[in-house]
Amino acid sequence: MRIQWGEQFITGHGLVDHQHEALFAAINEFDLALEAGLAPQRMDEMLAFLERYAREHFVTEEFLMVRADYPSLALHKTEHERLLLRVKFIRELRDQDPSLVPPEGLGKFLGDWLTNHILTWDLAVFEYLKEHPVEA
Repeated sequence: MRIQWGEQFITGHGLVDHQHEALFAAINEFDLALEAGLAPQRMDEMLAFLERYAREHFVTEEFLMVRADYPSLALHKTEHERLLLRVKFIRELRDQDPSLVPPEGLGKFLGDWLTNHILTWDLAVFEYLKEHPVEA
């Protein structure tokens, strides 16, 4: 399932938008690997990238939220932690038995999570930041 980067996902913060776009690209690259029959070999690579890059991205967002004294920081941070725990769980399942995590399910989960997270959580943060600006 390819996900299309578009205007509806733009937060207005250059670095965050760049990071979001990179996550879209990585998920779409995984989808291309799936179509080419290479996804099983690419899953571990995708999970490792996602875990590393998501942590880096979450630090960026959380730093901005702390600086702006964002009232829903704790809830937003919990959402970030939940994704990282899910990725860790998926990696552990794959270590036990790779057939427990079908590649198709991973791509759909990641695409759905990312688009929903940006539209539901991140855009709310950046609306707040427009009214409570901080220097990045």
